[in-house]
Amino acid sequence: MDVSVLAEIDALAARGKIVIAADDDTVLSLVKEAIETEKSVSFYLTPEQAKAVRAWYWTSARIKARGLAKVSDEELEKIYSELGIADLGTFRFTPTVCPCGHTYGAFEFFQQGINEHGVDTVNAVLSAKNTKLFQVNPRFTPLCPSCGQKPLRDDGGIEYEGDTYGGCSCCAAALE
Repeated sequence: MDVSVLAEIDALAARGKIVIAADDDTVLSLVKEAIETEKSVSFYLTPEQAKAVRAWYWTSARIKARGLAKVSDEELEKIYSELGIADLGTFRFTPTVCPCGHTYGAFEFFQQGINEHGVDTVNAVLSAKNTKLFQVNPRFTPLCPSCGQKPLRDDGGIEYEGDTYGGCSCCAAALE
């Protein structure tokens, strides 16, 4: 093992983070357990692990029930041109309508992500070649850019996934 990898792991541990090394089946079972027990966990999966999670989690029935839909070419173009986001490839999102009438979609999601983390961080997550971020019940609170309210769905929080992003299974903050 490259000694620099150990230094990076040590630095993460020093910041209170944990790194787990396990075989693909174990990682998939940890993701499933986190989803099923409604834990809030961020997994940095290999592309192969992310593909396995997508195949298990995003069944046709779940996609239909959650309203997960491919982001339109027009909205993708707006995300690229106005926000400076890297290529998303195929990206799916569960839009929701705020009580004020504004639709909170993928554009608003990325806009809020840039406001909270910066465009460089968002693009770094999306352009990673060896890892895909998959968030399970993140403590993310979607906020409508028109009125500042939480645009809640009847069935919980927003969900999303794509070629360049492992996805999100729900938003725990939206359920609180």
